[in-house]
Amino acid sequence: MTQGLEDRNTATVISESAIFSLVMILSLVGNLLVCFAVYRNPRLRCPSNYYMISLALSDILQALCTMPLSVAYLASSRWLFGTSLCYVSAISKLSLAIISLYTMALMALNRYYKIVKPSKYPSTFKKKVIILTASVVWITPIIVWLLAVFAFGFDAEPNPQFGLCILEFHQSVGFRPFLIIFLYLPYFIIAFCYWNIYRVVKTHNASVSWQSSNIQDVKISKTLFVTVIGFASLWMPAHAIFTTSILVPPPRQLTLLGTLLIFSSSCVNPFIYGFMNRAFKHEFKKCLMLKAVNPVSP
Repeated sequence: MTQGLEDRNTATVISESAIFSLVMILSLVGNLLVCFAVYRNPRLRCPSNYYMISLALSDILQALCTMPLSVAYLASSRWLFGTSLCYVSAISKLSLAIISLYTMALMALNRYYKIVKPSKYPSTFKKKVIILTASVVWITPIIVWLLAVFAFGFDAEPNPQFGLCILEFHQSVGFRPFLIIFLYLPYFIIAFCYWNIYRVVKTHNASVSWQSSNIQDVKISKTLFVTVIGFASLWMPAHAIFTTSILVPPPRQLTLLGTLLIFSSSCVNPFIYGFMNRAFKHEFKKCLMLKAVNPVSP
């Protein structure tokens, strides 16, 4: 399984390791900044932003638990961590990715009720409900992938084509329909929610009173929609690459690109928040800018 990596020249090893390391660092630092910004700014600690924190935490864990193993695999040209950690890495990668996707679906539902069904929003998205649904989204993917391994016999192996450990999906044909529904259901939920949000906002464009009373919610929805677009623009090509690889082995550069796209989805959100949300932008600047040190009077 390591022959493909050992055949690389030194320049390729360095470039691949450096690119994946950069993505890992950006993911970790950027999402830590998101959490720190919410901690510092009371306005960002509203219950609806709990989903945003959940998303940031999943990306932080991806940067801490999965990406370092991939970087080490690419840098050393062989898997150094044994079979058990290979299973842990494969399950963690898939679980955290699905957690991110379903969290985005919850964020879309939250915005849908806030703008399309505002009368039902207070009763539907109470603080306890938000915490409960976020917890379910964390627990369910982990259970699914553990079942795939222990009940359906999925194997995990280091794969030099992808630069990480992966689960072998071809081993259980009966499990595939459920996996397809499980993987793609959030996309339909997100599309449904944002399409209806778009229709409502478009309908009320001429209403100055509605626009002024809902301007903040519309801005938040736009930010989250851009987040979804950023996520989907990285994940959909990766899905296509992974699906194709099951049928026809593609070039290694293409499969490694698929892995890079998935990892990159963990670092784009902080850039989107910083660009589109003033509160986040302000907190990011305060965290990153060096404060001038006032001279001490004798």
